[in-house]
Amino acid sequence: TGLPVGINETDKFFNLLTKISGNPVPEKYKKQRGRLVDLYVDGHKYVSNKRAVIYGEEDLVVALAAFAAEIGIKPILCASGGESGKLNENLRVALGDLLPEDLVIGQGLSFERMETVMQDLKPDLMIGNSKGYYIARKMDIPIIRVGFPIHDRIGAQHTRILGYEGSEILFEQIVNALLEDKQRKSPVGYKYM
Repeated sequence: TGLPVGINETDKFFNLLTKISGNPVPEKYKKQRGRLVDLYVDGHKYVSNKRAVIYGEEDLVVALAAFAAEIGIKPILCASGGESGKLNENLRVALGDLLPEDLVIGQGLSFERMETVMQDLKPDLMIGNSKGYYIARKMDIPIIRVGFPIHDRIGAQHTRILGYEGSEILFEQIVNALLEDKQRKSPVGYKYM
């Protein structure tokens, strides 16, 4: 089981806890899961088939890639400065059938090299720490700040991404960033999406 981000991984986490404790999943978490499913249905039209660059610490990249694929976003580049040698294998396990054939995996990748690779990939968004901001700005795409460090926002250390509620927060951040980008780039603007 990886980090409990998204429905699939959080389900695995709760199933493990149930197995260890012998207790059923509390109703509170079942309700959180139901709200997350509803949110996925409501927001799917905004995220479906978007192309994302996901970067940061290896375990977080794997979790975020699995989450992105689960919600309909295609990971096109998964990058980390880490050099464990396990990123490729862990992504293949976590994404399973949702693994894009053309996914570029950047193990030990610098931000400069990542920017070069991204030029050909034409992503719709970036998901990772604030160090990618300058690339997102140059490419005029939204960045969803997740992980460490986040130097250009206040309170980022309080943003939850784990479990059903954390996944809900992350999903909302992604959809709202995409909506804001669409509004900003529209010549007429939109008050209702």
